[in-house]
Amino acid sequence: MLSQTTINDYVASIPAIPKIVKRCSEALEAGDLLYAADIANEDRALLYYLQNIVNKPIFGFKNEIKNTRQIFGIFGISKAKQLLYGYYLLLILPKKWDVFDFSTNKFQNFQARLIFNWGKIVKSLGKDNSEIIPSISIIPASLIVCEMLFADINSTVKLLRQTKQLSYEKILFKMTGRTFFDISSMIAQKWDFSQDIVDFILKVGGADGADEVIEITYFRLLLIYEMSRPMMIQSGLNDFFDFESEFDDEVTNHFYEIIKEV
Repeated sequence: MLSQTTINDYVASIPAIPKIVKRCSEALEAGDLLYAADIANEDRALLYYLQNIVNKPIFGFKNEIKNTRQIFGIFGISKAKQLLYGYYLLLILPKKWDVFDFSTNKFQNFQARLIFNWGKIVKSLGKDNSEIIPSISIIPASLIVCEMLFADINSTVKLLRQTKQLSYEKILFKMTGRTFFDISSMIAQKWDFSQDIVDFILKVGGADGADEVIEITYFRLLLIYEMSRPMMIQSGLNDFFDFESEFDDEVTNHFYEIIKEV
């Protein structure tokens, strides 16, 4: 059993947001995309990350995009903030994944797919100018924390997986008394997301009233969809969650219409 203190320590170990990211984020909050792009251009590591993530095949750009002004101009304020959170995660990525068969490249591909598909979904739902867009970045961050937590009890995790056929989500609750989305909400608070987003994340995990918010259904569907991809199956993450909700056929069909690859 891992104590609440241990969980708090791991979440607290997430480093503070770098000054360059804060400055860039503040410029975006002020609506100044050009100034934000120029700030991002000052940091070679941030620039490299932005160029690498936006040129992933999922985004479908025919020509390589290198200019930060072009990147921020294409993505807009909300999605540019989402990219910044993605860069922030590089600071806490494990050098070696012991529990999940993951790597930096796989992680960034997972990130890119979430960013791209969640962006399409919220746009379709008419929510593309809200704080809900960068909220998807909390999920990859939570997976990192779970890797850290499980690494300390990896032999027990493997035993439970093999003998009890438990999902990682159930093992997490069994060993910590906290759900994946409890941890996600803690990260959301640490990253200064609004209480509305903290509550939203908790409801994705199945809290009361979740079915009243259509975005939550699409959020769950996206996680199920992305976790079922070959890369995630090979990484052992395909059965991480235990969503028991029955999805309406009309909503499910609309979801696949939104995210279908062209």
